[in-house]
Amino acid sequence: MKKAAGWIKVDFFKLYDLLESKLMALESLCRPKEKFAEFLEPLVESCLPEAVLRAWERSRSVEDSSQQDSACSLDLLLRFLRNEVQSEKMIKLTCTG
Repeated sequence: MKKAAGWIKVDFFKLYDLLESKLMALESLCRPKEKFAEFLEPLVESCLPEAVLRAWERSRSVEDSSQQDSACSLDLLLRFLRNEVQSEKMIKLTCTG
C-alpha cells in the first residue's frame, strides 16, 4: 500500500476486506489479534480515508467514558468499520435505485 511518492489511497471496501482477511490469517496461525492490537489499531487508522477517520474519532470520544485496553479498542474499531462498510453499501444501493 505504499508508493515511492507516498501512500496510495485504497478503496475503503477493499481496505476493509484486506484487513479482515489479514486478521483471519493471523488467527489461523494461532496469533490472535489481541497480541498485536497495540500497534494494529494505529496502523489501521493511518490507512483510513479522512472522512472515516473523523467519524471514528467522533464515535470513539462518545464511547470512551472509561480507559480501554488495546484489544478492546481494536475490536471497537473493527466493529465501527464493519458498520461503516455496511452503511456505505446501503447508501450506494439506495442511490442507484
